[in-house]
Amino acid sequence: MGGSKPPPAQPGIRNNKPPGSHPPLFPYRNPFFLMIPSPSMPAPGRTLVIIALVIITLAGAVALYAGMFQQGDVSGTLKGTVTIGPLCPVEPCSVPRDQVVAAYAARPLLITSKEGTFVQSVTADPDTGYSVSLRPGTYVVDIAQQGIGRSPDLPKTVTIRAGETVRLDIDIDTGIR
Repeated sequence: MGGSKPPPAQPGIRNNKPPGSHPPLFPYRNPFFLMIPSPSMPAPGRTLVIIALVIITLAGAVALYAGMFQQGDVSGTLKGTVTIGPLCPVEPCSVPRDQVVAAYAARPLLITSKEGTFVQSVTADPDTGYSVSLRPGTYVVDIAQQGIGRSPDLPKTVTIRAGETVRLDIDIDTGIR
């Protein structure tokens, strides 16, 4: 009993089991043999598994890609320019760049829902204006009131639609005379 060896392998019989015995539960030593090619799997089976995995991966990628376009862009854009002036009592005037930037920073655009809930604020750039991505909906755009400066363009109600850009150019009168 102590030194017995298994019988030698017989040609055509897998796992040294005699003819008529049940086939092994996992024939390729890999319980997931249909998902992961195993080195012990015969070459034609391994090739088929690899091809199937590639096809499944490509089909999933195509489905995800198509889903992104079917769903569409989930945001729209609000953009425009902002002009602020006059910045000194006598025009034309020469104002240093840092003071111009400070004038824009002191007057951020406030974006709220039509119900009045704060959504976002954005500071316009003196050269490029502003651009902000928003979910589709109706918004009110205004500026933080700074001293006597006002804008006849604001408050303004805008409607944002997915994938579209709404332009709103704003002139702010500082009240300096």
